[in-house]
Amino acid sequence: METSVSEEDQVLNDRSLETAVHISPGDDVAEIFKNLSDKVQRIAFEPGDYLAKDTIHLPRTGGLVIINGNGANLKLTSMGFYSMPSSKDEAMLFNHTRYLIRNFSTISGGEKGIMFGSSFNTVIENVEFVGQKDAAIDLIFCLMTTIENVLVTNNYNDGIVLRTGKNIDTKELEWSRASLNNSQCNHSELRSCRVYNRKGCTGTSFKVLQSSGVRLINCISEGWPNKRAVYFDALGASTAKYFSIKNFHLEHIPLEGGLCFRNFGSLIEVDGFFVQKGNEVSPVIRIENNGSYVFRNFPYWPEKAWIASSNSPSVVMENCPPSMYKIDKYWTNTEKEGEKIFKGYFKTDKMLRP
Repeated sequence: METSVSEEDQVLNDRSLETAVHISPGDDVAEIFKNLSDKVQRIAFEPGDYLAKDTIHLPRTGGLVIINGNGANLKLTSMGFYSMPSSKDEAMLFNHTRYLIRNFSTISGGEKGIMFGSSFNTVIENVEFVGQKDAAIDLIFCLMTTIENVLVTNNYNDGIVLRTGKNIDTKELEWSRASLNNSQCNHSELRSCRVYNRKGCTGTSFKVLQSSGVRLINCISEGWPNKRAVYFDALGASTAKYFSIKNFHLEHIPLEGGLCFRNFGSLIEVDGFFVQKGNEVSPVIRIENNGSYVFRNFPYWPEKAWIASSNSPSVVMENCPPSMYKIDKYWTNTEKEGEKIFKGYFKTDKMLRP
């Protein structure tokens, strides 16, 4: 009996077609990506183990590019999936290419698992990143990106980073004429992601820099102590107005703080936050400057937990443990050391029962 072959399988098995590429164990992954046609639409790995001997350069097609790992294990020697514009004009052209990167059993080693700048509506899903030196995922000017069902394991530095093309601290630019307000990762979502930090980790599990409308949903930070579990920095970006965390689980004690915020006229909302343990040195939450903050539905406040705060933030608390409402005891003024926090902008309703 003749076996029927689907149209998709026929396309993937025909290496002569520009629109689909089939990668098999033993192929030179970096070389294949380097020579891809700008018409490519689908890239499929066979299940198996792969070694990328060089950076994997992503194609820019002006459309959707699907990269399916099909359960493959990809080992990196330098940079993983990579693409970066050289100028603002090129960034606006690159923005038309979006990616669906999915279904790798592991992407291990290397400097970064995925790093690219300028995209709209890209999706990264169902991948475990293991042992990257700098970051598992580092995205710049990637609007409406979705990162979901992603595991980051034994990272040396950062886990997942969403940022602009300008580093506010060093003033360095990823491309010419990049600014805090023209290269953001606005309205992106991280869903059901977990970062498990290796011993000696120096970075942040989830880092969002100068971008607005980003949401972390059902995420976990655990493993060995790192610098911070979550870091949102709007400072300097006048259009970074909103950041949201929903149902976040913290299982370790970061050195600088669990949830760390630098505000710039933004609204920062945390709805559902479970922290497993407190520490006298490291705060559960660090509010680095004044702004608007909403804390809702914190089910538990462990022993030794405390909040490092600016002098006079605007804070709304609802359905939180009684200890959180004891501002003079569990909140420390780190902006004006030794002074009590100004409570005039606190609204504390609906306290949970002791």
